Amino acid sequence: MGRYNLVEEPWISVLDYEKKEKKDVSLLDLFDNAEKYRCLAGEMETQNFAVMRMLLAIVQTVFSRFDLYGDCLPGVKVDERYVQIEQVDVTNRTKYAEAAEDTWFEMYAGNTFPAIVSEYLQCWKDRFFLFDDEYPFYQVNKVEMDDIISKIPKKSQPAKIYGKNLNRTISESENKKALFSPVAGTEHGKRTTKDLMSCAELSRWLLTFQGYSGLADKVSLVTKDQTTSKGWLFDLGGIYLKGNNLYETLILNYIPVIFREGLIGRIQRPCWEMSGSLVVNKLCNGAPIDNFSELYTNWSRAVYIDAGSDTNKPVEINVVKLPDIVHTEDSIEPMTIWRYNDSGPNKGRYTPRKHKAEQSLWRSFGAIAMPSALLSTEKYLRPRIFDQYELLVQADGSRWTDLVGVSMADDGNATSWLPVDEVCDSFQINDGVLVDETDGGWVIRINDTVEITKEAVSSTYRKFLKGICDIRNIKDKAADGFINEGLAEVYDEIDIDFKSWLASIEPNDSKDQKIMNWKKHLKGVLLNRAETLFENGSGRDMTGVIKDDRVDNIVTQYLRFVHLINKKL
Repeated sequence: MGRYNLVEEPWISVLDYEKKEKKDVSLLDLFDNAEKYRCLAGEMETQNFAVMRMLLAIVQTVFSRFDLYGDCLPGVKVDERYVQIEQVDVTNRTKYAEAAEDTWFEMYAGNTFPAIVSEYLQCWKDRFFLFDDEYPFYQVNKVEMDDIISKIPKKSQPAKIYGKNLNRTISESENKKALFSPVAGTEHGKRTTKDLMSCAELSRWLLTFQGYSGLADKVSLVTKDQTTSKGWLFDLGGIYLKGNNLYETLILNYIPVIFREGLIGRIQRPCWEMSGSLVVNKLCNGAPIDNFSELYTNWSRAVYIDAGSDTNKPVEINVVKLPDIVHTEDSIEPMTIWRYNDSGPNKGRYTPRKHKAEQSLWRSFGAIAMPSALLSTEKYLRPRIFDQYELLVQADGSRWTDLVGVSMADDGNATSWLPVDEVCDSFQINDGVLVDETDGGWVIRINDTVEITKEAVSSTYRKFLKGICDIRNIKDKAADGFINEGLAEVYDEIDIDFKSWLASIEPNDSKDQKIMNWKKHLKGVLLNRAETLFENGSGRDMTGVIKDDRVDNIVTQYLRFVHLINKKL
């Protein structure tokens, strides 16, 4: 008999729109009242991202089969459990794609999810028990885990993961304690009452752990010719569109059709519609993922939690490593930034690119918005979630949407890849601006402005700071520290300003005037920074050094910088 059903029990943390209060809700509550919740409000943004993708898997599954009225889409046949029996055949794919997009437009125009979502959840309620002997949520059962153990060399027992390893708000390892960790670890390998987690917390962190695992655990089902998964989300430079409430956010990120040859009308296969053994076997056999729901509910570990666990005692789960899924552009992943590899095992291919903690999201504007054919210096594959803007412009004409970036930082150790921090940022932009990809259109002009900004700060201002280091005879790490600190201060100062400038752009604004306004502002910031360093120069700075038979001091460096910035901006 299952316990703690996620369809009915409150476990998803949300922010109430009117009361401005955080609360936990069930899946039924969330889909019945999504418009009443501002956003997901879990312990971390990476956790929210993992939970959102699970919610999107529900949306993708239901509306790949039904319209708003619960009728099957053209070419779709379902069984008594609402499962699509076979993929849409070639003769019906055009009608199917049109009907699926029409459903998206109707949902965007509305403000609540239709009854078919709740009907689906009720139908699959038996697959959403956190504790269950047969179909535990995001887990394998005991029989399945025993079968997995029989396939592991030496029949090693699964690795044990405790509360502190699940809760990533303060990461730690077995031999390093975090004094203020919200869920304490073990004492000499023994669990303590401080390892306690509520069922709601365990549910949220279970999803997060499947997405962001690292490689610290040792027991594996991965063969020599496979790569071990550290969690699919771990490697992503996650990107998603944020609406005014949770309903809007889910609709904005729901992709009605995969416009790739042979993938239109494919059966959505979320993990709860498969047995644990089937999920594991597909990963071990390297079966390609051709549908969003399966991708969004991907596992990095075969997880087993004793169905009879006492919820009043410390958390303990058993895990076995699983193989990774394809990391190149062959993946249908829509919610990541990509990079082109000039070397390494993926040379000549695109792979997901993480966000950098020291760089604001707008500095990756080209990787997010520019079509690869228009990029002359770097090769990027634009995130496929960007295509949603085309639908938005058709549905709304012109609105402002937040683009949010989420990544998990790691410890840089290739043997463990421990999660150590999260990277989150966003910027707001007008949808009409972001789809203006014509020659000389907004996308190209904004990207040029971003690149000019980065060059002015990271190249021209850097040379000025480097010149001061030379005058002061500051070298090596000390020089790097001085320069990097100076650059970080400039980026910190202009970060909010650039985001405000982006958000202020409307499709019909004068491009030349808008860009000139930003260059004028940037020029003022950089000249003020340089002037402050010049005015606070020491006697040694004024004396300078002899370089190429000339005196090089802070005056010459300052005048050279002013000339270059005036020329550039």
